[in-house]
Amino acid sequence: MSGSATTVDLDERIAIADAKIERRPSAPLSLDPRPRRATPLSQLRATLEPEARASEAFADALVSLAESQLTHFPGNLFWDFDAIAAQLARYDREELREAVSLSRSLMERFGMHSPIRFRYVHDFMYGFDWARWVAQDPEARSSVPPFGLDFLRYIFGRGGELIEAIRAKNDARYPPLGSNEGARNPFEFIREPREEYRLMRALASRELIPVRAYELGARGEFRHDFRALRGEVARELGLTRLP
Repeated sequence: MSGSATTVDLDERIAIADAKIERRPSAPLSLDPRPRRATPLSQLRATLEPEARASEAFADALVSLAESQLTHFPGNLFWDFDAIAAQLARYDREELREAVSLSRSLMERFGMHSPIRFRYVHDFMYGFDWARWVAQDPEARSSVPPFGLDFLRYIFGRGGELIEAIRAKNDARYPPLGSNEGARNPFEFIREPREEYRLMRALASRELIPVRAYELGARGEFRHDFRALRGEVARELGLTRLP
């Protein structure tokens, strides 16, 4: 395939992905406390591709990630790709290939078509999973960025462990779901779309988001117990699930 054909194909894929995000029931929302729409993939490409270490592979990596989210988390509410796109731009070609492969695979493992069946990718994209992982061993892990390869390898492996536990029926927190059941929610608070929207907005307004995925320069914060803080805000908003 010629270089121009490849460029045309990427342009079309990015346009299609942007259009699909635009048509989400929630619209292309950003979690930025300043009300705005999520940055389009085409704009992120224009901003980051010229300086990306693997510039020839950057656009394909970015749109592949977005396509995977759209496939496996169709009910996602917030669509900020700024921070993860900036990290993709820092990778060399081999690192980028591994990062995209891991990211696509972990979305498949955690998404709505898997035994785990999570509705949202918010915990991954906004750093709740990363912050908890770093806090378990900050001396060894604090230098790993939110979408660093070591973290991606961990969360990919964690997904495999959860699927095995679900299939073995040996984890009370992650029982098998029937075909007529909806998304899984192992949390103590309600995560239906309206409640998830309220909670995530409240957390963002209080600067309780571990990774500001709507910022290109997001660095990540792990020194707070974001899981506990999220639970506290959920209780304050009256979103606690009944026993």
